[in-house]
Amino acid sequence: METIPSLPRFDLKTLVLNPPKLHQDKGQLISDWRIDNTTCFELDNRLKPGLKTLETGAGLSTIIFAVNGCQHTCVTPDKGQADRIQEYCRSANIDVRNVKFVIAKSSDVIHQLPRSEFDLILIDGCHGFPSIFVDFYYATKLLKTGGTLIIDDMHIYTCQLTARFMQSDPGWNVNLKTGRVAFGTKVSDTIDDEWTSQRFVVRRSSRKILRRTWYFLLSVTRPLRSRLGLTGTQLRHRT
Repeated sequence: METIPSLPRFDLKTLVLNPPKLHQDKGQLISDWRIDNTTCFELDNRLKPGLKTLETGAGLSTIIFAVNGCQHTCVTPDKGQADRIQEYCRSANIDVRNVKFVIAKSSDVIHQLPRSEFDLILIDGCHGFPSIFVDFYYATKLLKTGGTLIIDDMHIYTCQLTARFMQSDPGWNVNLKTGRVAFGTKVSDTIDDEWTSQRFVVRRSSRKILRRTWYFLLSVTRPLRSRLGLTGTQLRHRT
């Protein structure tokens, strides 16, 4: 790993302007795959020493958790990435003794973590289907009531869908949402509610049911409409 000049005092502005190359893509180390600047500063504002925090995935965010003195758990399958983060922190005089790295896919281990234990959780690991939904389901159980859940990479459909569900659900208060990230506060435990109690699901299911009912109605009334000379549009206007 390239030599990184030590920072005598942590400066988040300097860090985001010159982020370390922590991710690997096609054999090259890159700094592009990271939380955006808005998320960096918002995360930094919400953290304080002693908070119990968790993230799926790793990167620039892990450094911000470490520098704020959080009791942090970082779940990543990439040991090389974890090593690069620790090396950067050592070079920048950032204490990582309170950071625990779990080298595994989050979907394999997140269910083993203690319930109602964490003050803040960042979901930024695998965004494929259904991995992010597994992370979301268990993160909700791991988070304390009043804790914060962050969904990164809103430009990806699975992340966007998760955030949209949070916005519609009474168990969450989404207090910050951009094109890239959503911050939600857990208000109550609703994750195990049946679908009939979830507006997000009901609205989408009801439309399909109504659509199927409408096409069924058109089918069974076709002979009568033919005799009356009514089209489907005319029938809809009369009902």
